[in-house]
Amino acid sequence: MPLQLPVLDDRNYEQLLEAAKRRIPSHTPEWTNFDVESDPGITLVQLFAFLTDNLLYRANRIPERNRLKFLQLLGIPLQPATAAQGLVAIRNDRGPVQAVTLAAGVAALAGNVRFLTRSGLTVLPVEGQVYYKKPVDPASPRHADLTRQFDALRQARLAQAAAAGGAIPEVELRFYETTALKTPTASEPNPLFDLIGDTLDGALYIALLAPKNVPLDTAREAIAHKTLSIGVVPALADDAPPLLPQTRGAERLPIPALVYDLPNLSAAAVSYTRLRVIQAPDVLAQVGIVQLELPGAADLRSWEFGEPLDEGSGDYPPRLEDEQIKARLLTWLRIRVAAPATAGIVAPPVIARLTWLGINAAPVRQAVAVANEPLGSGNGEPDQAVTLANTPVIGDTVRLETQNDDGSWQLWRLSDDLLAADDDDRVFVLDPEAGEIRFGDGLRGARPAAGQRIRVSYEYGGGAVGNVAVGAINATPDPRLQGGFKVENPVPTWGGDQGETTEEGERNIPLYLRHRDRLVTVQDFEDVAMRTPGVDMGRVEVLPLFHPSRSGANPGVVTLVAVPEYDAIRPRWPVPDRLFLQTVCDYLDPRRLITTEVYVRGPEYLDVYLSIGLRVREGHFRDVVIQEVRTRLEEYLSALPPGGPDGDGWPLSRRLMTKDLEATATRVAGVEFVQSIQMGVGSAAPIEARDLTGLQLPRLAKLGVREGEAESLSSLLGETTPGGSPVEVLPAPVSRAKC
Repeated sequence: MPLQLPVLDDRNYEQLLEAAKRRIPSHTPEWTNFDVESDPGITLVQLFAFLTDNLLYRANRIPERNRLKFLQLLGIPLQPATAAQGLVAIRNDRGPVQAVTLAAGVAALAGNVRFLTRSGLTVLPVEGQVYYKKPVDPASPRHADLTRQFDALRQARLAQAAAAGGAIPEVELRFYETTALKTPTASEPNPLFDLIGDTLDGALYIALLAPKNVPLDTAREAIAHKTLSIGVVPALADDAPPLLPQTRGAERLPIPALVYDLPNLSAAAVSYTRLRVIQAPDVLAQVGIVQLELPGAADLRSWEFGEPLDEGSGDYPPRLEDEQIKARLLTWLRIRVAAPATAGIVAPPVIARLTWLGINAAPVRQAVAVANEPLGSGNGEPDQAVTLANTPVIGDTVRLETQNDDGSWQLWRLSDDLLAADDDDRVFVLDPEAGEIRFGDGLRGARPAAGQRIRVSYEYGGGAVGNVAVGAINATPDPRLQGGFKVENPVPTWGGDQGETTEEGERNIPLYLRHRDRLVTVQDFEDVAMRTPGVDMGRVEVLPLFHPSRSGANPGVVTLVAVPEYDAIRPRWPVPDRLFLQTVCDYLDPRRLITTEVYVRGPEYLDVYLSIGLRVREGHFRDVVIQEVRTRLEEYLSALPPGGPDGDGWPLSRRLMTKDLEATATRVAGVEFVQSIQMGVGSAAPIEARDLTGLQLPRLAKLGVREGEAESLSSLLGETTPGGSPVEVLPAPVSRAKC
């Protein structure tokens, strides 16, 4: 039997007032006009009924307070709101031609939402435009025409090789177009670019351009020996890397890295010089900033071509068609993948897919900085607690100090467990959601001496308001970036989430006591993953012994299917991006067993095409019935609760059958019967059933509902039937990539 909270007195104001009126004849029989609202005595009775109602309200909260106090004694704080993260790029459009060095903590604004940069940045007075060599399809008729057009050039190169003596090489003409890297927009925030598959030579080229109307040598002197910060956002549509077992002797595959080259004009042939890398995170797997040291002004140059046909050929950078851009060119920066030595390990194919790349970039986080907030003085008592003025607090930014007798300040250290501290350890614990700081008792952690002043610097912020679209961060109050500078976020920010409410915290207490914040059972994985801060989780499915790419039972492997709660494009079939999956991975990693291999994936949606013909019952409006059928079928095939056959979203491994879809449509009020139905999965070929395996879930891609016979699937799909797409011929100039 569940425990019920006692209600000390459930009477309300009206009941108290009526009870007092009923007692009037017994206690004061001479009072006969107590039914008159304007009587002064009734006014007093109403006043005391109101006061009693307030007292009962406070008394009835005693059980609630006792329960909350008990939960507080368990030491399980509420999940705080998480702060959104992102990138900003700062451009010097019309500012002074000089490098501006900024420390971490520069404010940037998206309306009323404040962001702070998390690393230092030198804003160079240059513009970076990113290009690549887009190959012309060798199977297209256009390529054959170009081959005939440039055959004279091939013959000339063969004649040059023959005149030089020696073996005559085979000359193969390959054609490309100079194409600018597509940048994210509000309507398409995650464009996909494959550095290996979309380019002719597997490289990106950044053209460093001087500001308009500025001499090239002046711009070169301004950026010489400075640090160039390049922001890289990998493709957000990819899966997050798995959490591999942390066993001794486990061989980890090498991480592919990007290399960065500048033109080397001192060599006779085409060659590049490798730049020194100051900071190089794994930007092919996670969003990061690469910092490069630029050489002197004399080395910041590019090739000059006496023969126009040589420009852009071979290993040279792509040819620039715009003469105004070419006149501002300082130098080229080539970026490509260098496969590391594997030392006998068979490395998987290199995947280098990007969403955005640009210069003068810095990471940002939604936060407001507070410096040296006074927290009063120490009282010398055990377990002293102080409360910060602003919440939620970002834990890794807290810096607490106490003042010594000589006036100097001594730093204390943030800890997650006072029980592990010694009596002289100057540590404290933080509840980021409540903003409460608590010190030790003198035996487990030191306590501030009586009269010692306490001050703290920290950052606070968080919530879904920090998840802003492309270009929403567009201002800064920093005086160094006024007049000619522009701040902008090239990709949407991510990770902002609301904190846990008291009701949610109470509901999750039994779950926490059950799994102890450790992943052992299937239910543990589901409970912990659902509480991942920074994401809105709509559904979690746990598949033990299942590997996403291997069949059969796989001991030690656990795969989680994570479905977001919201998707603006397909609300019933959300698709998690890489940042979403990586956030879940980062939260599960410290809580899993070290021998467990964990994969976090999104569902594999299979496009379902459905056409239904039905008979509308007499007396029902046709359009309303058809719309209700569409809504019911979308809900039935939904991946999120309360959709699906059982209200939990479409189950994994459940067979998809036309019989079930027909029954769902028939149960709609106003449907006499389903006259005919056709279903296709991935194509226009009608089928009766389809078995779903692994991570597969159905997604209703096309639905046709009408009265009478069902429309054929081929007619329903029209030109949208999955298959080959027509070849698009772009009227762009063609340069030679190899000759």
